[in-house]
Amino acid sequence: MRLRKFILPIALVISSIAFSQQKSYNLPPGYYLDTQKHIFDLSHKLEGNYDYEVSVDKLKFLKEVSSEELNQTSPEYQQYIKEMNEFVNGLSRKIRDIYSLPELWYVYAFDQELKQRLQTIK
Repeated sequence: MRLRKFILPIALVISSIAFSQQKSYNLPPGYYLDTQKHIFDLSHKLEGNYDYEVSVDKLKFLKEVSSEELNQTSPEYQQYIKEMNEFVNGLSRKIRDIYSLPELWYVYAFDQELKQRLQTIK
């Protein structure tokens, strides 16, 4: 019994530390991140470094759906797509010239720090 009182607080501290070190993502409703998925850092493009390009196929995480099919999805998913498009359309022309649309969608979902940074560039 004493051991349980000692181990429980330690387990809670360890789990809270592990949880706080996880990156925060903005994933679409129903999307589960595979633990083996490699998350790419696309911030190098802001500095004009185009030596390392990530193929569009590696960045895809959304299913391609038509407008009609999108209307058949959940309201939460439709809202996610709407907000993602508003994010892209709200970016400066400079950023939209640097990044492709699939790259910006990827940033929206997987790199919240870069997303915030891109929104401040005029």
